[in-house]
Parts: sequence; C-alpha cells; structure tokens
Amino acid sequence: NYEFTYVNGVLKIFGHPTNIILTQGILFENRPGGTAAGTLASESPDPNATYTYSLVSGTGSTDNALFAISGNNIVTAATLNFEQKSVYSVLVRSTTQYGFFLDKALTITISDVNEVPTLDVVANQVLCYSPGAKTISLSGITGGPETSQTATMTVTSSNLNLITQLAVTGTGTTRTIGYLPADSNGGTTTLTVTVRDNGGTANGGTDTFVRTFTVTINPLPVITLSSSQGTVISKGVSTQLTAFGGQTYTWANSAGIVSGQNTNVLTVRPAVSTTYTVTVTSAAGCVSTQSINLQVMEDYKALDGANILTPNGDGRNDFLVIKNIDFYPNNILKIFDTAGRLLHEKKGYANDWGGTYQGLPLAEGTYFYILDFGNRSNTQRGFVSIVY
Repeated sequence: NYEFTYVNGVLKIFGHPTNIILTQGILFENRPGGTAAGTLASESPDPNATYTYSLVSGTGSTDNALFAISGNNIVTAATLNFEQKSVYSVLVRSTTQYGFFLDKALTITISDVNEVPTLDVVANQVLCYSPGAKTISLSGITGGPETSQTATMTVTSSNLNLITQLAVTGTGTTRTIGYLPADSNGGTTTLTVTVRDNGGTANGGTDTFVRTFTVTINPLPVITLSSSQGTVISKGVSTQLTAFGGQTYTWANSAGIVSGQNTNVLTVRPAVSTTYTVTVTSAAGCVSTQSINLQVMEDYKALDGANILTPNGDGRNDFLVIKNIDFYPNNILKIFDTAGRLLHEKKGYANDWGGTYQGLPLAEGTYFYILDFGNRSNTQRGFVSIVY
C-alpha cells in the first residue's frame, strides 16, 4: 500500500532567446578573411541564460558562406568587394544552454575604400633609330572602379641619355607617351608609368598604380663603301664596290651592273658616270642606305689590242681582241699590211677578225690597224703579229 503526499510549488520552464542583436563597427572592403564584422548578443527572459551562435541555412542565409562565427563575433571568411556588393545577409542561430534557440537574419554592411587605378599592359618597344618624335599608345586608363574619379599620369626614364622630351598627353582611358630619341648609338631604357587617382589612401585605399616596360633603340648600320679601282675610272673598266657594316646587302638597279646585286660586293662596268646605291640591313632589322658615284672618263685608256694572233682554232688568240671595244659600237676598224694595202675594214668591230683576207688566211707577219671610235676625231693605232 502507498500513500501520496502533494506539496505545492512552481515548475520553471526556461524560455528561448527572444532577440539577437548585432553590433557592427566599420567594416572596410578588401580586408582579408578573419576580419571582425561585428559582435553578437542575445535577449531572453532567463537572466542566467548563456548563448552559443552558429550560421544556419534558411531565409536570409544568402551570404553565410562569406562569414564565420568565432565565439560571439562574426568574422569575414573571404575578401569582400564593395563594388560587387555592399550589404550582406546572414542567418544566425542563438542557442541557450538548455537547447532553446532563435534564428534571425542579420545584415552586414561594408564600407568603400579607394581602389587601385588601372592601366593596360604596355608591350616592350623595339625600334630602329631615326630622328623625330616617337609615340607609344596607352589604354585601359581609369581611376579604378569608382567611376567619378579622375586619373593623372607621369612617366620617367632610367636612361636620360637615350631619350628626351618624355611626356604623357591626352585624357580619358587612352593616352599617349611622346619622346625624342637622343642617341643614335642606341640602347635600352626602362619607362615607369605612374597612374594616380584622386581617391586618396584613407582606410587602406590605394590611389597609385605603376607599370614598367622597356624601350630598346637599335642603331642604324654604319656603312663603309669603297671601289677597288677608285671613283674615277676609264670607260670600260670593271671595278668592285664593297660595302661593310650590316648583315644583308641589296644594291639598287643601275646601269653597268655585272654581278653581286644581293651581296656586299658588287661588280660593275659602267659606260657613263653612274651612282650606285646599297641598302644595308643589320641583324636587328635596321636599314641604312649609302651611295657611291663613279666618274667614267672617256679617255680610251681601257682599250687594249692583242699583239699576237695565232688563228689555229685552239680558242686562244684566234681573233684580234681589243678589250672594251663593245663600249664603242660606232667604231671603224681598218687593218693594213706593211705596204699600206687595206686588208679588212669593219664598222662596229666586235673582236671577230681572225687574220684573213677575202676569206683566206694571211701569211705570218706584222699587220697594222687603225681604230676610229666613230667620232672622226679620236683614233687608236696598233699592230698585230700573225704566227702559225
């Protein structure tokens, strides 16, 4: 048998949290993960309640992945960008020591700081020296994502002897660097381009961006040009024009070229005074030209007749050869025996008399010739001996 005795009393049921409060300081963009975003506190009817906080999924948890809970603090879990988003939503759960909880969506606001200005990559510049102003185009110039900001630019050179009058001109997103090459010997300089906006550097902002690139100026080939026979030659003389100072050589078309037009040695045989021009290219692709003038003298010094004629068909001395006679196409050749009898006469002689008279071989002996150059005022006399 049992006897029950009832005692009057109060059964306490501890309540769940009634509110979650986020106290947020100033959270600037671009801070690393782990930066404090605010402090959490809870309200409850139980004055002795303690609270544990967590991020949970549900309505308002849009940006939970970007934040974390550390004790009663919310901290960032990633770098946040004001220009992409300035207000974030997280769903926080506050749980008491008895397991009662409350979920509440909280907003976290970040503040803007000045972003770095922008300038597109500038390729290294390689060029051949030439006088006169040069330019380099710049693009992608902004004060950063803050569209209301303006940007100013400066440029400096590491080699003040190579280029002068260095400056940036223009406005907006595209501008121009101008400079003047100052040293024909060439060289390399590093240009440093600085972009600065008017947003300042407060709260960790960045108002300056620097980009560097090189400018290489290659010298032009220095050509030396000479003639093996000098620059004053007799009509009919061949000479070799030799150029030095580059990697490839190209001679311009001119009268009297014999061979070597794409080499550094050009063989020429000009009939009249002629200028020859060579274009020389260096290993760096830089180009120079230079000319040489040959003065051709019609002094008949280059004419030279053979003194021996052996017309035996062996290919040697079979004909009376007068060197350079081809430069005098109006010539008249007359050949005589020792008695003064005219044996052969030819206008426009072309080194084709083989020691014959009326188609028959002449006897051995000495014969004389008179060469008229076609102007009736200049003649050349000589002799030839026929030997069998």
